[in-house]
Amino acid sequence: MTKKVDETRIHPVVKRFFRYVMFSHAWQGKEPSFQDVKLVKSVWGLPLQDINEKLRDFCEETRRLGYNWAWSDTCCINKSQSATVTLSESLTLMYNWYANSAATLVYLSGVAHPSKPGDLARSIWMTRAWTLQELLSPKVILFYDSKWKPYLGDNGENHKQSPVIMQELADAIKIPRRTIITFSPDDLGVREKLRLASTRNATREEDVAYSLIGIFKSDIRPHYGEKSDAFGHLLEEIVARTGEVTVLAW
Repeated sequence: MTKKVDETRIHPVVKRFFRYVMFSHAWQGKEPSFQDVKLVKSVWGLPLQDINEKLRDFCEETRRLGYNWAWSDTCCINKSQSATVTLSESLTLMYNWYANSAATLVYLSGVAHPSKPGDLARSIWMTRAWTLQELLSPKVILFYDSKWKPYLGDNGENHKQSPVIMQELADAIKIPRRTIITFSPDDLGVREKLRLASTRNATREEDVAYSLIGIFKSDIRPHYGEKSDAFGHLLEEIVARTGEVTVLAW
């Protein structure tokens, strides 16, 4: 007779094993690519360079926190021309990946140790186009200074529970602290979302639009090469879905 499996005990164990941690950071030059890591079969096989140490430090911190899986935009997406479908799907799903993660670790390369109040708000990470969804979508987020020490020495399990850090962010982007902590795409109006995105920079012009796909619950399909048309397509889709024609004057 087969013994019945107690799913109430097994499921949490399996779920815990497969939970993953996301990496948020400002790119610092020629980051290791999908092909680079595939060639050496592991991040530990990459050359001993600072740009690779950042990735290894992220993996080490993920393991220290008790998780087995780590995801970084530098090397976990195949960005080659032969993988355009994979890249498009990845960009479309990015918001959900951050939202469903066990935690998102933010590395502030330009913030010296020990960090001081205000360093996060002034960091280059805050100016990136992709920062907005990486800040708002995760339920758990942890900030680290350039030495991979917790920002402001806060050793809490979730910096979204830190009144000091959340107030600093709320003051910087000018939205209520509670909105950052419990954000969902329905929390803010169209024009407010566009305001939040308007002060951010992107290396690729298309990323201004693509970084907002999840926040707007958009259905546009990314296609690098369309440049400024990408933002136009996003606005057209928003108008078609919401009827808010005033956004066309943005």
